[in-house]
Amino acid sequence: MSITISAISAVQTRVLRARILRPHQQPEELVYEGDDDADTLHVGAFSNKDLCGIATLVHRALDGNRKEGEWLLRGMATTPEVRGQGVGKAILQTAINHCQQAGGSTIWCKARENALGFYEAAGFDIVSEPFDVPEIGMHRVMRLML
Repeated sequence: MSITISAISAVQTRVLRARILRPHQQPEELVYEGDDDADTLHVGAFSNKDLCGIATLVHRALDGNRKEGEWLLRGMATTPEVRGQGVGKAILQTAINHCQQAGGSTIWCKARENALGFYEAAGFDIVSEPFDVPEIGMHRVMRLML
């Protein structure tokens, strides 16, 4: 399987956001804060020209404000067909590389409990107690210091 990772538009992320992350919502409802910021990065993974993974990296601190060096990773997902094949890891590495090139010091995310191991394997630490996101499930804040 050949995977290509590239920057994509916010609009391109919304179909997988709806299908994988928030199936109770329509794609047009999934416009995240910061999606259209000039320094936001949307990453897409393609297998045979089909979008099979996404992530968004937004310049935001844990307190929700813009803060130099702190980036929020959100909306990360891969299609079931490619899970376990390194696609998520490649997307995450692209986001980390982007953050480092931009002088970033921290990447943080709100990880679903079933994804904690994925992020821990990449060096992220859990920095919060569990919390519930209605209609989605339990999450924890995780952080990677660069």
